[in-house]
Parts: sequence; structure tokens; C-alpha cells
Amino acid sequence: MARKRRSPAGHITCEHCRKDFKAVTARHLSNMHGYDGDHPINDYKRKFGIQSATCAESRKKISVAKESFWAKRGQHWTRASVLAEIRRVHEAGRSLRCNGIPVRLYEAGRRCFGTWESALQKAGLNYEEATGVRRWTPERIVEAIRELAERGESLSAGRVERHHPTLFNAAVKQFPRSWTKAIRAAGLNPDDYKVFRGRWDRQKAEDWVRRRNEKGKSILARAAPHDLFGFIHRRLQTTWTEFVESLGIAYAGVKKRRDWTKQKLISEIRRWKKEGHRLNYRSVKLEYQALIQQARKFFGAWDLARAAAGL
Repeated sequence: MARKRRSPAGHITCEHCRKDFKAVTARHLSNMHGYDGDHPINDYKRKFGIQSATCAESRKKISVAKESFWAKRGQHWTRASVLAEIRRVHEAGRSLRCNGIPVRLYEAGRRCFGTWESALQKAGLNYEEATGVRRWTPERIVEAIRELAERGESLSAGRVERHHPTLFNAAVKQFPRSWTKAIRAAGLNPDDYKVFRGRWDRQKAEDWVRRRNEKGKSILARAAPHDLFGFIHRRLQTTWTEFVESLGIAYAGVKKRRDWTKQKLISEIRRWKKEGHRLNYRSVKLEYQALIQQARKFFGAWDLARAAAGL
């Protein structure tokens, strides 16, 4: 395997064309390699996973020049002055979050201590308390979810993402790409917090059945709108028959009965006729499918069963 060529001292090698430069500039990336974004250097560094597009020698010169510039203005940062300024800002009650402080202080903190968090720690401050930035661990995420549940807040993914985006983003990162996994880790049932979209709720479903029944129309499962039938099964966790009968309405569809006999079938056909129902095949199949099935079972056909009943 060929060894990667090292850049000569004072130079950096372009990852595209393998030429050596003091710095890989935006103009070079745009003109020679087709970069068309607003920040070609940032795009270049992200693409190849490198920290700088400038050679070490040039970076050192830039650093020295900056320090000389700020020293002439009486604003040269030392480790002691950085820590003093951090403490002053904190004592003034201001947040030390990186995007809420002067850029020069933030950059000085990073330059002197490596990271802004290290600078705050050297100043004797707790990073989370000083910045308001919470470091999320799986345990903290679970704790936060339980707190929301105890307060009675909705734990649907959409609402949490809108009102608690930091918690939501941390959860899908710590419990890979799934808010549902985070809820389960908190010992809760995700189904209890799902928001179902659709036109049906229990009251609308009940009204639909009652209206149909009052008008003498079929309320068999086959006559129900497909989305209503699904709502009953998925949301209410019951069968269509049980739902209809929970409203005090007798369901004339297929029911599980183990006590059918020929004589009971004949008696049921006669009773059905006596109540004023039509006995043609289509009407019976629509309104009382069990009769059709039992007629086929005992007599082979509906017409034969009806004839046996003397009708």
C-alpha cells in the first residue's frame, strides 16, 4: 500500500489535486474544483474531515499578528485576564453560553484553555449552571420524560419536538432515531401518547351507528366506512359487534353460536319474518348473515331452509 505523501514544511496539500499551498483558498476550491456554496472552505474541511485548510506556519503567523494587534490596543488576553472576565460576566448575572458572550472573549477562552468548557471550569464555574446548556445522558432523558408525564403533559412526538426541542433531539440521539424507544425506556407505554389523525372519535362513531339504525339502514361491519371500521379496532381496541352492542343495539351480523340446530334455525327464520323483515336472499345476507350461513350448513341453500320453515 502506497504511503500518503507528506506536505513539505510550511505547506498544506489540497486533497483534490494534491498540489501544495500555504493555504487552500476559497478561490482555488471554487475555480479549480467546482465548489459553489457560500462557504467553500468549510465545505472542503467537512468533506475530508480536516481541521484547517491553512498550513501550521501560516496559522502561527496569523496568531502572532492577532496577539500583536490586540496588545497594541491594550486588549491582549492572558489566561488570568480571561478568567477574570469570565467571573465578572458571571457575577453580573449574564449567561455564559457561547452564543451570548462577546466573540473575542469566547475565542480567547478557547485559545488559552482549549475549549470554552475548560475555561469555565478553570474559572471555578459549573458549565451547565453557567451556560444553561444541559448535558443529556440516557438517565437524564428518562428523568425528564417522567417529569413531563407527572405534570400531565402530552408526550406525543410532535408536541415534545415543538415545546421541548432540546429534550426531543437528545432523546432521538441517545435512543437511536426513535422517540418511542425513549418513552419505553422511561417505563411508559408509547401508545398512550400517540396522536391519531383522522375524522373519527368515539362520539362520532356512536352517532354514525345510531343514525344508521334509526333510518333502518344496515349497520353491519361491511356497511361501515373503512376508516371507521379501522378506528374501532385500532383506537377503541374492540370488535365491531361489541361496539354496536355496547350502544344497546342488537347486532344482526354473524355471531359465534354453538347451539344452532335445524329446528332453532327454522324458528329463527319464522321469528325474523314475523318481525317484518324481508326474506329474500340479498336482504337477509345484508341484515342477518348468520341465517344465511346456518341455512347453507343445514339445508345446503337459503331457499331450501326458507321452504323448510314454510315461508
